Amino acid sequence: MGDTDIGPILLAAQSADPAVRQPAEQQLEAAKASNLPLLLNLLARELSNEVKELTTRQLAGVLLKNCLTAKSADLVQQRQAAWLAISPAERHTIKTAVLGALASPQQSARHTAAQVIGAIGVIELPHAQWPELIQGLADNTTASGNDFLKQSSLEALGFVCEEIDPAVLEPQANLILTAVVSGMRKEEPNMDVRLAGVRAMTNALEFVEKNFEVEVERNIIMQTVCEATQAEKQEIKVAAYECIVVIAELYYDKLPAYMPALYQLTLAALQKATADESEEDVGKQAIEFWTTICDKEMEIEDEEAPGPSHNFVKQGMGQLVGLLLEAMCKQDEDEDGGFTLASAAATCLAQIALTVHDDVVGHVIPFIQANIDSADWHRTEAATLAWGSVLEGPSDLALQPFMVPALEKMISLVGTPTTALPVRDTAAWTIARICEHHTASIQPQHWHVMLREGSVDPSGALIEPEGVLLMALKDHTRVAEKVCTALYALAEQVEDERNNPSNRLSGLFVTLAKALLACTERHDAGENNLRVSAYEALNMVITNAAKDTHVSVGQLLPLVISRLEGTFAMPIVSSDDREAQTELQGLLCATLQVITQKLGPQAAPHADQMMNLCLQVFASRNSSVHEEALLAVGSVATATGRAFEKYMPHFRPFLSLGLSNYEEFMVCNVAIGVVGDICRALEKQVMPYCDELVHLLLRNLQNPALNRNVKPPILSCFGDIALAIEGGFEKYMQVTMSMLVQASQTTVDTENPDLVEYLNQLREGIFEAYTGVLQGLRAENKATVFEPYMMGALELIRVCNDGVPQNVTGDSVVHAAVGLIGDLAQTLGEPFKRVARSSPHKEYLKALLKHGKESPNKETGEAAKWASQIAFKD
Repeated sequence: MGDTDIGPILLAAQSADPAVRQPAEQQLEAAKASNLPLLLNLLARELSNEVKELTTRQLAGVLLKNCLTAKSADLVQQRQAAWLAISPAERHTIKTAVLGALASPQQSARHTAAQVIGAIGVIELPHAQWPELIQGLADNTTASGNDFLKQSSLEALGFVCEEIDPAVLEPQANLILTAVVSGMRKEEPNMDVRLAGVRAMTNALEFVEKNFEVEVERNIIMQTVCEATQAEKQEIKVAAYECIVVIAELYYDKLPAYMPALYQLTLAALQKATADESEEDVGKQAIEFWTTICDKEMEIEDEEAPGPSHNFVKQGMGQLVGLLLEAMCKQDEDEDGGFTLASAAATCLAQIALTVHDDVVGHVIPFIQANIDSADWHRTEAATLAWGSVLEGPSDLALQPFMVPALEKMISLVGTPTTALPVRDTAAWTIARICEHHTASIQPQHWHVMLREGSVDPSGALIEPEGVLLMALKDHTRVAEKVCTALYALAEQVEDERNNPSNRLSGLFVTLAKALLACTERHDAGENNLRVSAYEALNMVITNAAKDTHVSVGQLLPLVISRLEGTFAMPIVSSDDREAQTELQGLLCATLQVITQKLGPQAAPHADQMMNLCLQVFASRNSSVHEEALLAVGSVATATGRAFEKYMPHFRPFLSLGLSNYEEFMVCNVAIGVVGDICRALEKQVMPYCDELVHLLLRNLQNPALNRNVKPPILSCFGDIALAIEGGFEKYMQVTMSMLVQASQTTVDTENPDLVEYLNQLREGIFEAYTGVLQGLRAENKATVFEPYMMGALELIRVCNDGVPQNVTGDSVVHAAVGLIGDLAQTLGEPFKRVARSSPHKEYLKALLKHGKESPNKETGEAAKWASQIAFKD
């Protein structure tokens, strides 16, 4: 592509005719690959040319921006590097053209130009390039008489602020703040400029922390934002409340002086939105302010954020809760689950309950009692939703007086066909909440009414109808889906009893399994996520069923196998058909996995069928279902033990594909878990496959594009392999031990809780690898092979001990570390003890063992005592 008019190519690229569009797209891609500076220059000129068609100008800007940005972090780095590789002179020409488009009379053209400016700024400013950008945009805002230029410059400032590291712009915070306040002040006559100013303020709030510390400047910001909530233009009001939400998130501690005004503003907005549907978007943001305040005060209560709490919610909930309850009455009968004023109000009420606990009950109960039997379904549904929303937060003692009559009312509402659909839907959801949070409140008579099987006399006359929840599984998909959620919650509560001879699910198992399986086969089960919820509930019932249900569980296996087999005969005409097939195969593979895991060796007679079907699933090359199929194979390996070896030649290629799928890291993660299952099943029989497995695992560890959370399981997996092949792991020692030492040197920002959690997972994985290797070598008297790597393991133990006082080292890591100390002593014997009992090693080893003994976790304490006995007492 030479220095030519790019307009015709852009027009062709938008054509509906593939014969016209595809060559143009190919031409643009070729230009991008062969001469990126020229392409960007042509696009910038097209964008800034007022004579050209608006559609091509817009497309030019979008293409230009897309050459600089991406969703993938890897692509972002590549595109930023490509931009910086362009000569400064060529970049200057492109930037000058785009800056010129900021003054375009065409709103969409200048908006796109602002996006491009933002993208370039995010790339160049961190490298101390384009230093005049912020000053230039600020001058456009404060000194220009061109409203178009003002608006787009504010937009560009906002786009830069939205994406860039706050530290980069902090030195220019005053300049940005002055420009933004100038644009959003109430005296600004142009509403588009003012809107751009408010949005820019929202994006700039992280940069003005120092300004927020100065009362005079803080007052100006708050006054300007509050004034914007009273603007005539609806979009400005919405944006202003969005800004207040961010202020609440970032500067909660500075709010006391402003809360009287914010209280009045937000409650007035909520009241107005309840009365006037056109104000709903403003009302939702006013509610979001209070939801954010709840979040902040919960964080402070849980010590996840610095205090103190100002208890704004407790002080203001009297009138606030009343307005929220009225807003909850503004629902539509055909709501599709979108975020409405009513749903926003319910979400906020639930957060208030979590924040103030028992104090909310007295504000909600009168409304429920007054409206639960209303002739207006809106008010009945709101009362039902209110009860469901406050079931988590208040104590059992505060809710107990109302629980039984409330549950009976919910059962009645669900079981009455003439009840309005939204009310049945919400009542079923509320029963699910009771099952999740207050199972103990459900009396035997309620269980019977909800879940009885139903019976008829010999003549076929009905003696007792089917339980309300079982009947509701045949109701509208919205209702049936909530019932599945309730059944899931009921089964989940029995987790601690799953290994008992019998439990609360035993008498219900066959009834529930039949009802849920029938629900999955409904012709409309694809609506409202019903089929997925039904299978998930069935899986939870199976998982937590007691031993006395194993015969019934076993009877499900051929049925599920048959259903999975039937999916391969489904007619596939469209992409929707393919998607439905894939979803169903994933659900059935998950159920196979759960049943096989439950039955263990009893499932082995069906292993051939299950593996054949899983291999067919893998052959479809649809990675979205591979995760569930891999889990199913892992359970088959566990159930069949060494007999799984006959499947390995057929399964190995698919396992390798899963391990290589670093882009879809969850598939990769599951594949790593399956390697562990196979190692435990096959033991030394896995040896022929270990070269490939170890190679793929090491490659993943070295791959910077792999999600970091997959790396700890990889390290643990080396331990699984070593335990399986015992002394045969000697050939992998040098490369794996080197990788463990390298991983041990990982450091993170200890002020970041997410990174600290990752570091603990990584170290736990390393310790598990060391432990597996030691135990494997010990089994074949090859302990001396580990001696050269002992100091690497000790160094990580020392680092973990140093992290205990700072709360960096978690209990699970301490448990793994003291276990390794014991394994080192038991496996290496005197060579380890000689080192461990000398300085400086004995100090940190004994300190960590002491900490382990004092752990509140019984297992950690016992492991520490065992390790101490072996390592330091002859």
